Amino acid sequence: MSRAPDAIVVGGGVVGAAVAWSLAHEGLTVRLLERGELAGEASGAAAGMLTPIGEGHAAGPALAARLASFALFPDWVEALRAGSGIDPEYVMSGSLFVAAGAEAARVLAAQVERHAALGLAFLAPDELRRSAPALAPAACAHGALVAPRDAHVRSPLLARAAAAAAARLGASIETGVAVRGLLRDGARVAGVESSAGRLASGLVVLCPGSFAAECAAWIGPAARLPVEPVRGQIVALEKPPSLPPTIVSGRDAYLVPKLDGRLVVGATTERVGFDRRVTAHGVASLLRAAEALVPEAGGARFLGAWAGLRPDTPDHLPLVGPWPETPGLVVAAGHYRNGVLLAPLTGQLVADGVLGKGWGEPAFDPARFG
Repeated sequence: MSRAPDAIVVGGGVVGAAVAWSLAHEGLTVRLLERGELAGEASGAAAGMLTPIGEGHAAGPALAARLASFALFPDWVEALRAGSGIDPEYVMSGSLFVAAGAEAARVLAAQVERHAALGLAFLAPDELRRSAPALAPAACAHGALVAPRDAHVRSPLLARAAAAAAARLGASIETGVAVRGLLRDGARVAGVESSAGRLASGLVVLCPGSFAAECAAWIGPAARLPVEPVRGQIVALEKPPSLPPTIVSGRDAYLVPKLDGRLVVGATTERVGFDRRVTAHGVASLLRAAEALVPEAGGARFLGAWAGLRPDTPDHLPLVGPWPETPGLVVAAGHYRNGVLLAPLTGQLVADGVLGKGWGEPAFDPARFG
């Protein structure tokens, strides 16, 4: 770029790419900097589920945000596909949430009326056995919630599509560039220190995923970005022929059938720091859980396993908004298990805030932890 961009976005995961696209879509000049490769961390490992009810039923800002972002997805994916030439493999597969017991069945059944706009239905055990014969008899014992509009994407392709679509709008997408600090003009942020040198901009948006905590030192000695990596191991199997093309979620695992014939089984939840290892225990637990849901999975061909680090916060809500008393600095991080699902909304929130339309969700204020 011949002049300083309007915004520098730090981080090339799905959230950073979505923010870059949203800002570029609003006419801002954008420079996205990623120290590794696009979707090289959590975005490359995620199963890509778009299941707003499946991530929790409690009313509040988290559920409201998931539902709002879910509603944006069809049009957003189409815009990215058209703008990038990359197909994120958005599939409206529907979801089947298997009840683990009588109380779980009651809670799931209550969602039908609460979220009528989503077209939910609850299947009694006999109905479930007839409609999903691939499920284990024990898995059908208490029925299941059907969410016919739930969907999934290939999350690495989604991140790359958003970045490529942003590039077609004029954004500069640069990989292999590590940001090491912030430039200042008094209290105002004026750009970044990076492996490519001192890069000026009137706006910096930090989208560092699980590495947010290390960015706090760039802001100041009292700054706190309490984001903890949570390892999630995932297994890929060859999809059993009898399994319908529907996401199946149980108490201990979810099964996501992909367009390429894989069945993605996830995911563990392990607080082990920045350890990305795939372990025998993690793989074995996922295989047991998959077979308990779908017995035929036990005989499926094993295709591989991997792990990613989800960025969690103490209240499991993301950090999205301006950093206090630091003009020119915005944070968008800590999305935990919902980075893919919340990507379009996060991009919109940042763009709206930057353009003076308000920040939308006070519960996501990055300064709430002090």
